[in-house]
Amino acid sequence: MGCNKVVIKLGGSLITDKSNPHTVNWESLNDVIDQIARFHNKYDSKIVLVHGGGSFGHYEVERIKKNKSIIDKVATSEIQESMLTLALAVIKLLVNSGIPASLHPAHTICNTNNAKNCNYMPIIRDLNNGLIPVTYGDAIFDNEGKIISGDDLSVEISNIINSDCLFFATDVEGILDEKGNLIKEVNKNYKITIINRAQFDVTGGIISKINKAFNSKSSNIRILSGKKLFNALIGEDVGTRIIN
Repeated sequence: MGCNKVVIKLGGSLITDKSNPHTVNWESLNDVIDQIARFHNKYDSKIVLVHGGGSFGHYEVERIKKNKSIIDKVATSEIQESMLTLALAVIKLLVNSGIPASLHPAHTICNTNNAKNCNYMPIIRDLNNGLIPVTYGDAIFDNEGKIISGDDLSVEISNIINSDCLFFATDVEGILDEKGNLIKEVNKNYKITIINRAQFDVTGGIISKINKAFNSKSSNIRILSGKKLFNALIGEDVGTRIIN
């Protein structure tokens, strides 16, 4: 059974080239947007998109932390600018694909880096009006610069809108064990030994993503390859299912 209401988190590793700062992976981003457009045009489903920082926001945070003890006001602005640049690339492709996307930078709707302290009404309003809201991991100045995670936003939004699906689209086919094999299902008792490939990831990596996913009330939670997003959206068993 396909998704009626879905939150899709586009990972930074999927839509950017993490080996090159401030570089969009246009081939991958085009592919995933094409899949979303195909699903949107065929099914009457509600969609919210969240994206990560990859070689934009994550890179900026790493660079700043090497030179400063804290993320100050100027550094906060630099991170916000880099994430907005990436967001505009995402929005451009969405609009060019005929998708009525609306942009909601997290620093404009959130008071702190706690995703529970955000005003999601603009997102809910646009969703109810047939638009596809887009937000992203961001920097917020709260006495000092702090990072709000796109994963946290995805989980919180999934609960607020009562989504039946929550998908984390990545550049690998799902959660892989230490031998590189796909783990089909993970529950809270599963002991995971994974390959650590993190680069420019300041929000915790895959283990953090899994632990956060357990907090979603969605019935269909998956970590999957961006190449299989359409398959997941129409109800196929792809990637790793998170059993909460």
